Amino acid sequence: MTTESPHWYKSSYSSNGGDCIEIGAAQAVSHGIVPVRDSKNPDGPVLGIPATAFTSFVNGVKAGGSPRWSTSSYSNNGGTCVEVATNLVASHGVVPVRDSKQTDGPVLTLAPSAFIGLVALARTIDVS
Repeated sequence: MTTESPHWYKSSYSSNGGDCIEIGAAQAVSHGIVPVRDSKNPDGPVLGIPATAFTSFVNGVKAGGSPRWSTSSYSNNGGTCVEVATNLVASHGVVPVRDSKQTDGPVLTLAPSAFIGLVALARTIDVS
């Protein structure tokens, strides 16, 4: 870490009940590190997280549990396709898959390695 004293920020989503972390955002720009500390213990230890890792964490939190569905670029848009939500791999470690014709229907949740295997298998199948 640096000897520079960070200006600490708490999330605007905090309920101010004391169960929150604070970050020193200015150091992310100047030093590539995001200092993080427990808001209940401002004199306690500070964790220095690389700015790129912190950005990935924030993006994962923002992605939350809401899948962003997409269809294959190979789909002919005839309605017989599957949709996948790859945005949940980083935050939840899964790839949800569903029938594009039944968006309110069941969702198959695959481990990323299983999804990769499924795609590899699909590439070997001759449907002509």
